[in-house]
Amino acid sequence: MIRAITLTILLSAAFLSVNGQDVLVKRNGKTIEGKVTEVGIDKVLYKISKDPDGANFVIRKNELNRIEFGNGQTVFINDRFQDSSKKRRGQVLDEDFGRNLINFSPFKALDSGPGFGISYEAIVDKRRYFGVILPVTMIFPDSYFYSYDGRRNNSQMYYFSPGLKIYPFGQKKVTYAVGPTVFMGWGNRRSTYTNYEPTTGIYTDEDDNAKRFRLGMLVNNYVNFQITQHFQISLNAGLGSRYIDRETSKFRNYSTSGMQIMGEFNFSLGFRF
Repeated sequence: MIRAITLTILLSAAFLSVNGQDVLVKRNGKTIEGKVTEVGIDKVLYKISKDPDGANFVIRKNELNRIEFGNGQTVFINDRFQDSSKKRRGQVLDEDFGRNLINFSPFKALDSGPGFGISYEAIVDKRRYFGVILPVTMIFPDSYFYSYDGRRNNSQMYYFSPGLKIYPFGQKKVTYAVGPTVFMGWGNRRSTYTNYEPTTGIYTDEDDNAKRFRLGMLVNNYVNFQITQHFQISLNAGLGSRYIDRETSKFRNYSTSGMQIMGEFNFSLGFRF
């Protein structure tokens, strides 16, 4: 600030002491001929007409390289204005990532098993502190196995988990976010029951296809690594509760009430635009 004021005083003294034509040399090499009438902290006023009542024109200091006064004195404009402008542009570039993200999760783990998924996220506010995420997950089908009661099982689940992401530090190259997620799961469990009829001595197999539904809420913590302007790697882990866990089939109906602890872990690769 003191340097800017000192420069202003020196420039003002220089143009007030002479009546010759001044030349303003811009940073791109172009020149403007006129008479400097005022030098401010961040701008320069000049006339292109010799008429003292003529119009004043304004040019910003960060556009100028130097001023060549009519008395032969040359004053170079302090690069502080240009440097600060570059810093501001650099900060904007660091945060000026796209508002839309598509993430593919080659590995995702829920309490119902491992799987994979895809999600879409949109940054919804101007300051980029809030995002809405819409993930879809498929749990890998279980392999057939024999359980202690002679049953064979095969289950498969699909989840839709809309959520809100809050970025307390904004959009950076390494960004943290936190937010709630409501998850809804649908699927089925195909089972084969082997029954023994003691009166006939015959074993029979009966197939059952049970419908499953789950509903709950998680609080997820996210870390995003913005590798390039359009490519990112993300990790998230969450903990929450399952409120509804229901299974319905022709043989039995199963439902749990109350809160059941559940978790989530996710690794994803994303494209940002």
